[in-house]
Amino acid sequence: MSNKMWGGRFGDGPDEIMEEINASIGFDQRFAAQDIQGSKAHCTMLADKGIISKGDADQIITGLDTIARDIDAGQFTFSRSLEDIHMNVENRLSEI
Repeated sequence: MSNKMWGGRFGDGPDEIMEEINASIGFDQRFAAQDIQGSKAHCTMLADKGIISKGDADQIITGLDTIARDIDAGQFTFSRSLEDIHMNVENRLSEI
């Protein structure tokens, strides 16, 4: 089974042609700054509501800022298998 976020209920992964059709990373790379801005706002809200600690929020935001700089510098490798900009950013954040 694929490691897709939505793949937990399926026994097999999608056909390759469906993955190619669904992958939007080629188009939505241009939305990286907006996606990161939204993730930072969400992170701030989670900390404000006490769902995550301020320290965790600071680490996440620092990681997102690092990713934004890497993207701006052309040093970020986008993966079609991760489908979209949000999953590419989230995957990289989990590695930092």
